Amino acid sequence: MPTRYVADRLIVRAVADVESDTVVGMVRERAAARGLELEETAFEEAASRAAASGAPGARPGLAFRILAGEQSTTHGDVWDLLDEVADAVEGEDRRRVSLDHVLTGHGKWQGHGRPVGREPAVFLGPAPRRALAGGASPLTAADGTVRPVVAVLDSGIGTHPWFDEATSVVLRGATLDGEPIGTGAEDEPLYDAEVRGRRRDDVAYLDTYAGHGTFIAGVVHQVCPDAAIMPVRIFGGDGRVREWDLARTLEKLLEFHLRGVAGAAGYWPVDVVVLSGGFYAERPEDDEDYEGVLRGRLRDLRRVGVLVVVSAGNDGSTRPIFPAAWAPRVRRTPDGAIPLSDADLCSDYTPLLPVTGDNPDGTLADFSNDGPWVIAARPGAHVLSSMPTTFDGAELPWQSGDGLRRTVDPDNFSSGFGLWSGTSFAAPVLAGELAAALLQGRVPGSSAVPEPGTDSRVAAAWHAVTRVGDLYTEAPTPA
Repeated sequence: MPTRYVADRLIVRAVADVESDTVVGMVRERAAARGLELEETAFEEAASRAAASGAPGARPGLAFRILAGEQSTTHGDVWDLLDEVADAVEGEDRRRVSLDHVLTGHGKWQGHGRPVGREPAVFLGPAPRRALAGGASPLTAADGTVRPVVAVLDSGIGTHPWFDEATSVVLRGATLDGEPIGTGAEDEPLYDAEVRGRRRDDVAYLDTYAGHGTFIAGVVHQVCPDAAIMPVRIFGGDGRVREWDLARTLEKLLEFHLRGVAGAAGYWPVDVVVLSGGFYAERPEDDEDYEGVLRGRLRDLRRVGVLVVVSAGNDGSTRPIFPAAWAPRVRRTPDGAIPLSDADLCSDYTPLLPVTGDNPDGTLADFSNDGPWVIAARPGAHVLSSMPTTFDGAELPWQSGDGLRRTVDPDNFSSGFGLWSGTSFAAPVLAGELAAALLQGRVPGSSAVPEPGTDSRVAAAWHAVTRVGDLYTEAPTPA
């Protein structure tokens, strides 16, 4: 389980006064001693953060990109520089500097001697049907009920009958000040992996993770048809996103949410985020206490009432994987997950919610990561969901000599559906259940309708967590 990282960039979770930060100073000093030039990028914090009731100020972040100088005595890989800085600082300061990790999606590709990747399928039942008739806006039903919004941070959502313009299920085209919310690899602009499924015109085979976002959106829609789904594209068909870029995306999503809560035109509140991907820390000693800018961004979202669901990974391991391993430690039982401590459990924000994957018979799938940092298990093996109808790659089926019979075309998804396995697809099951629980609290006459403001949104989010039933028996009471 290797650590994937950006070879020329370090991330520092800085203190408020950056110029007096000993870690920042140490990075600059050690780089200069090696003859390395640094390009520094500061974090752009949400402008509306201070205006949100109860929302704390963000911890600033800095990215240091190494540019090899003329007098450089070493290769431009940051790992050596990280070791030098880590050896020179202690305690909490060590936890504030890290590689820029690369998160990889958690769709599964191979199992114990058998293929478990995506394959075309047929959906014979009726399309998921909304219980609430459409209203004047995709965000509201005819009776005025505000639909829960599930943000799918993934590869986007492609063409599919469930998600066409007439259904008003997908909230396409969301921007912040005219710019996309997703900030993935800006030096190599993202292509849309959900349109053709191929990164370049001269490549005929579907990319490894093409369709990943559409598949996840279909799972959410099956579980909670009345939810509105907001695609936030963070990676392409390679299924990878850099930690720094993801943190910046989350900051932009937070700003979008805060403007929505305030009623700004063109914005809306976000209720649930589902993120199906992760990375392993570079040092075994960091497996339990790794910190980073990304963790702060995820917590900031939860502080303003956004539920965050993440996948647990597909390596069949108990080794902590991030961001899932930032969740509270629990012991899962048939009656629910019992907290092992009060760490990161409070009434001010909901816990991070990692999900592992089960087989169709309810047993833990052979590929699923598990451990005390996993709060829930949901179906994750041989899941049936939506795929872009535009996908038809170069792989060909076997055909009999008389042309009368043929095998399934392995990469033709014109049926609009497929089977796929991975904890990537267990996480949106829980996300849909949470959206359904939020919706139940918003129907006319309910006493749990959230009022505008952060405190009530956090309370409503906690209510949804406990209502789902297998997580905690009750929310922590305010101090």
